[in-house]
Amino acid sequence: MYFCRTTFKQGGVCIYVSNDIQFQSIDLDQFNREKDLEICIINIHLPCNNLVIICIYRSPTVNFNYFLKQLEYALDKLYKVSFDLILFGDFNINHLEGNSRQHHLKSLFASFNLSDIVKFPTRISNNSITLTDNFYINTSRLHFSIHPITNGLSDYDAQVLNLSFIIKEVHSQPFKFLSKTNGESICNFKDILSYEN
Repeated sequence: MYFCRTTFKQGGVCIYVSNDIQFQSIDLDQFNREKDLEICIINIHLPCNNLVIICIYRSPTVNFNYFLKQLEYALDKLYKVSFDLILFGDFNINHLEGNSRQHHLKSLFASFNLSDIVKFPTRISNNSITLTDNFYINTSRLHFSIHPITNGLSDYDAQVLNLSFIIKEVHSQPFKFLSKTNGESICNFKDILSYEN
C-alpha cells in the first residue's frame, strides 16, 4: 500500500508486506494532502490479532493544526476496540524536546490508547540529536521490543519493532466414547465381569 506525490517531487509513504501475509488495504485517500498529511493503511488478519498498520508523513513546513485535525478524523474513522493500531512515521516533531506540538500529538494519540515507544534518537548529526520518527501503539495490549538500525540509506536510523503475540490454542470438543447397550452387550459384560475377582 502506498501514497505517492504527484505535484511535489520525491515523497510519499508506503508499507511493504511479505507475500505470505494476507492483508487488506484501507482506502483513506480523502485525508491525503501532499506534505500536509500523507498516509497509507493496511489491515492484517492474524489468528490472534487484527492489526491496523498506519504509515504517516508530515512535512516540517506545513500547517500543524490542519495535520492534527485531519489525522484525528482519519483515526476516528478507523478506530475499533477489536483492532490493535500500530501507527508510525516521520512526524517532523522532535520527541526529545518538550514542546506544544509534541504535547498535542501525544494527547491525540493518547485519546486512542496509543503511546510513543521510541525513546532513542533517530538522527544524530554534528550539530543536533533528534527523534522525529516514532511508533505509537497500545502498550497495554501489545508485547513489544524496539531498537534502532543504522542502514546507511538515509541520514536517519531505522527502527525495528518486534511484536510478541500469545496465540491461544483452540481446543476442540473432547471425544466421547459411547457404548451401545442392549441385551447382548449386557450379557457379554456380565460374562467378562465374572472372570474378575
